[in-house]
Amino acid sequence: MYTLPKVQHRDAPSLREALWCLANGAPLECSPCDVRGVARILFHVQGCRDGRFRTVPSAGATYPLELYVYSRNVLLPLDQGVYRYRPCSSALEPVGGVGAAFEGFALSSVSERTTSFYGLRGYRYVRQEVGHALQNLYLSLVSHGFSFATRLQSLKLEELVGETRVAEVEVQRATSYCRGFLLERGEPLDKVIASRSSIRTYRKEGVSEEQLLTLLKWSAGNVVEGGRPYPKLFSDYLVETYVFARSVKGLERGVYFFEPSTAELEPVKLGDISEELWRHSLRQPSVLKAPAVVILAGEGVEAEVECGLVGQNIYLNATHDGLGTVAIGAFDDEGVARVTGVENPLYLMPVGKPA
Repeated sequence: MYTLPKVQHRDAPSLREALWCLANGAPLECSPCDVRGVARILFHVQGCRDGRFRTVPSAGATYPLELYVYSRNVLLPLDQGVYRYRPCSSALEPVGGVGAAFEGFALSSVSERTTSFYGLRGYRYVRQEVGHALQNLYLSLVSHGFSFATRLQSLKLEELVGETRVAEVEVQRATSYCRGFLLERGEPLDKVIASRSSIRTYRKEGVSEEQLLTLLKWSAGNVVEGGRPYPKLFSDYLVETYVFARSVKGLERGVYFFEPSTAELEPVKLGDISEELWRHSLRQPSVLKAPAVVILAGEGVEAEVECGLVGQNIYLNATHDGLGTVAIGAFDDEGVARVTGVENPLYLMPVGKPA
């Protein structure tokens, strides 16, 4: 077992700069990654906080994912080999008899940890959690100067038993770098990732339309022309973003579609659906009390992974802006679709100022 150095949080880059670079498809220029950098990347993806909770959300804190490091000692400063990350002991465990087929990181799933509690619905939760973990990994890699390539595998988890490889992310030497970010400095990426949590209670005061649009733009909008703040893992973007505005200053109550190219909200269904949405989300209080509820929608297992990418951005941007949210996957799909007018809902994410 190899004990990693204590994670040191950096003052830069900011969350928004890292998201902007991700949208541009280029990493920041920085000094070569050392062992402290590897420890930080691993913490960002699956780090343990307070002895239990991780840096990414997990349905019922079941944590079905396992994280591995593949090192050839070229770009990653570890002896050649494969290592399993032990989050709550902050250590790397060598995996004997396995050579490093590439250099980078791999995620595997032990889906039974989640499906034993949630049944077949749990497979969706696992795929969404893969997206959450990947988004933190991508942000961490661009902040450490790495380009990367992703290979997704075995997303139809229902057909598989035991630990299953779901994603490999190969680190690559950058050929160009991200420059020219001109917005205000903002909160550091490391601080935001470390302090993200699921917030289920909110103040009575609402949020403004500007706050909501800023959150949506930096989570799912075209931050640069044609580029959103998360990688396009498939042939096209698969997830659409909607919001139910209950108490948003400047907006009439109702459901709106977020248009990523213009960062504008387009009415879908006006009127107050608070009670109906609450009933179809298993009467979860956060859905009833939040000033706004973001609805992420898409069809298929690939969309479920992308939903996790966007959902993690919503968590991080909410944390950055002094707001709170929680990813809710337990609801009546048909009921939510009927009352909102949104087909194939995948996540409900209430948003408000933390109580």
